[in-house]
Amino acid sequence: MADRVRVAPARKRGRAKRPAKKKRMRRLSVVGLALLGALILGFVTKRVMIPSAVHYIAYRPPDHPPPATASDPPASSENLTPADRAQLDTILKRKAK
Repeated sequence: MADRVRVAPARKRGRAKRPAKKKRMRRLSVVGLALLGALILGFVTKRVMIPSAVHYIAYRPPDHPPPATASDPPASSENLTPADRAQLDTILKRKAK
């Protein structure tokens, strides 16, 4: 029995030592990759696409503006008299300084 105790450590010393097993990282499965892609796509949609779509819908000019009729008075800003034009120019020059 004493021989067995001595022999066992000798056998272990004689062999080449194996490197310790490393834990292998498990690869993401197809479902995991799909979930990760959906998560990223959700963030991109929330931050980029939805605000621009809401802005487009809310502030879009009408597709077909109503036709102008002859009875509609012209806008006062379109027909300035020379005196009004001179007064406007002086105001603009004063504000530009």
